[in-house]
Amino acid sequence: MSAADTSDAFGHAVWDWVHGGTIPEIVERDDGYTEEGAGPEVYLAGASGWPSAERQALRYVRGRVLDLGCGAGRVALHLQMRGVDVVGLDASRLAARAARLRGVETVWCTSLEKLGARIGGFDSIVLFGNNFGLFETPERARQRFTEWARLTKPNARIFVESTSAYGGGAPGFDQTYYRRNRESGRPPGELRARYRYGDAVGGWFTWLFVSQSEMRHILRGTGWHQSRVFSTRVGEPYVALLEKD
Repeated sequence: MSAADTSDAFGHAVWDWVHGGTIPEIVERDDGYTEEGAGPEVYLAGASGWPSAERQALRYVRGRVLDLGCGAGRVALHLQMRGVDVVGLDASRLAARAARLRGVETVWCTSLEKLGARIGGFDSIVLFGNNFGLFETPERARQRFTEWARLTKPNARIFVESTSAYGGGAPGFDQTYYRRNRESGRPPGELRARYRYGDAVGGWFTWLFVSQSEMRHILRGTGWHQSRVFSTRVGEPYVALLEKD
């Protein structure tokens, strides 16, 4: 494995999982705490193994779909099998290859920042798997949603998942880290972490977990609102269906 290859620890994990690997990725926080990640049981799961909120939200997906942060393609594959025109997108080259290998017909390997006006070709945009975190910070989330309000169709829908950091269910979170964020003035649900998998060590990234009320606050003035929220209980992932104001 070359030095360049080792920077995409998550991608290497996904690539191994689709070839039968069972070892989960390791999530390392910036304070040194580590824990096992979700592993193939989650990233390769069929719909019956998904969070209840995701299964409920799927009933409202319509038209051409963009699966953002598709990973190994679990959501795109499910929709494709239902006859839906779906495109998977992931910034990881190895994850994108893994999704194609599993059968996702169309996968784009790019980042949200480089997606640009192409998002206007979709009716539903799906960010399952706590992928609200892809926005990194409240400020970047507002910028992205404002941009998408301008570029997307008038009746476009966004299905975005997160978990409240308050309930103890957000991956990689505990009360110590939550309190440290509050004391330092950072958003309570902000996670600074990196992936480890075998010899591969990924770069540091920021991931944002938000409560339903925090998401509503972020969305104000962006052109989007929560028209419906699918959830079970505090500590479990929820999916917000966003529509234009």
